[in-house]
Amino acid sequence: MCKRSARRPARSAHRLSLVEAIPGASAHRRTLEKVRRLLRVKGIRFRAVYRARFTDRAPYDGVISVGGDGTFLEAARQVRTQWILGVNSDPARSAGSFCTANGSNFAQALDRLLKNRAGIQRLNRVQLRMGGRPLKVLVLNDLLVTHRKPAAMSRYWLRVGRVREEQWGSGLWIATAAGSTGALRSAGGRKIPRESKALQYKPRELYRGPGFRYRLTGGIIPPGRSVRIGSLMQDGLICIDGEHVTFPFKQGETLSIRSAPYPLRVVRC
Repeated sequence: MCKRSARRPARSAHRLSLVEAIPGASAHRRTLEKVRRLLRVKGIRFRAVYRARFTDRAPYDGVISVGGDGTFLEAARQVRTQWILGVNSDPARSAGSFCTANGSNFAQALDRLLKNRAGIQRLNRVQLRMGGRPLKVLVLNDLLVTHRKPAAMSRYWLRVGRVREEQWGSGLWIATAAGSTGALRSAGGRKIPRESKALQYKPRELYRGPGFRYRLTGGIIPPGRSVRIGSLMQDGLICIDGEHVTFPFKQGETLSIRSAPYPLRVVRC
């Protein structure tokens, strides 16, 4: 075994943002400490932040999330053109479909990154405009348009291509290719290739009362096409990538949905 030099390592030109989940199980704490230690050994400057804290990522070359998919999604919302590496800190207990590294292979993943040998997967994201005004957050997985109260009727109009219709039901899912394996699929949608630029929509539990006939019951939205939704609810809600980021969607407001101009660059180990 080679003896490690006692000299301080040379400082790397890389500057990283380290996004952490809430300290929990011992496996998570061990992985987090390993990531921190390896970054210090390599002389890489980094700033560690809790996942829910807003941080300007612009000054950083890349982002490392340590946790599960929830932590990854929180971190990804604030990433524009940098790469992001997800580290699943506790694979036995945490879902990590976006996390290609873990405590066992992080050292190898980091070396590949520093040598510019890591693969990059580009995932399509969704850009939202409310009444013509762009919302700051980009959607990586999916969004749900619904009534704020789960038992209340969700009412909205939906326009896909040249077809526009009013719908009553439990809400509407819009998902990227990366999000097509989640809630939208459980609602009856279908899985599409992860790197596809297409979007997919699927209404939930449409009301089938007298006089209600629907044409827009779910489908693929080709790349470059947009979708528009108008709220017919006094207390509507837009949920983005889960429950943590929401926007009110009141009667008369219009939401425009299309692919974002730049994808998320995810490091593949």
